[in-house]
Amino acid sequence: MSEDSTESESAQAGPALVAAVDDVEEGAPTWVTTFADLMSLLLTFFVLLYSMSELKVENFFIAAESLREAMGATARTPPDSIVGLMLETADPETVINPLNSESNDGSGDDDQVDELAREYLILLEQQLRASIEESELDESMIYITRDENGLYLRIQNAALFESGQVRVRPEAEAILVALSTITSDIAIPTIVAGHADSRPISTPAFASNWELSAARAAGVARLMFENGHPAIRLEVESYGEHRPLASNDTQEGRSANRRVELFFSREYVERLARQLEQSGIPLTIENMLLNADRSRSPDEG
Repeated sequence: MSEDSTESESAQAGPALVAAVDDVEEGAPTWVTTFADLMSLLLTFFVLLYSMSELKVENFFIAAESLREAMGATARTPPDSIVGLMLETADPETVINPLNSESNDGSGDDDQVDELAREYLILLEQQLRASIEESELDESMIYITRDENGLYLRIQNAALFESGQVRVRPEAEAILVALSTITSDIAIPTIVAGHADSRPISTPAFASNWELSAARAAGVARLMFENGHPAIRLEVESYGEHRPLASNDTQEGRSANRRVELFFSREYVERLARQLEQSGIPLTIENMLLNADRSRSPDEG
């Protein structure tokens, strides 16, 4: 091919190449813009999820205090932090935390911990029995039992409530005042559990025995709190008719099943013992009781 022919072909291809270059869009391809928008939306979505996952403590306590007020208690402003639920001078390290995984790691001498827990619950049982006797409470309505799980103080509903009601009768408040003088001194949580018989209930206030039992247990816990029991060591549970003590086929059995229990868990005692051990405190029953004193406010006496 001659040199003149090559130059002629190049001259003809020149305008076509210029036209192709002119057709190319400036900037990034359109798919990059769409991809960038998608990434921005995903980022916004995850930031929104994160912001919703944070618990607004102030709003939580406002809702909780509204519920307390509706149940007859006086509303209070929310504390500045979770620690505000504890006694003002209480040391969080000396109050048992049932959710603290370090306190249940199986460390220490298990035999010593088991023996200490047994002695602690025996001493608590003796104190509760003495309080019942000194207060001349009706022992047919209130009694104490202990098993491998812990210590139970059971009060029949007839001693505390009118039929179908959840407010503690004024003349029955003395029972809870007497018990609170003892339970407020112990360093493990007091679990207040409500129970009912198997007869169904359905009212505008209570859709089932669960709601009725929960309201009664909460009322007992509130009175204990008002009489000196620290709120940080009160727990409320409701079982309705699902944990009977006796047959619901008889009046006596149904009466026994309608009750409020104060339960002191052996597991919590063992966790407290391990917390003392981890703090370098000798495992003795005296130190267990001293731990309760350190967790109280001077204002409590």
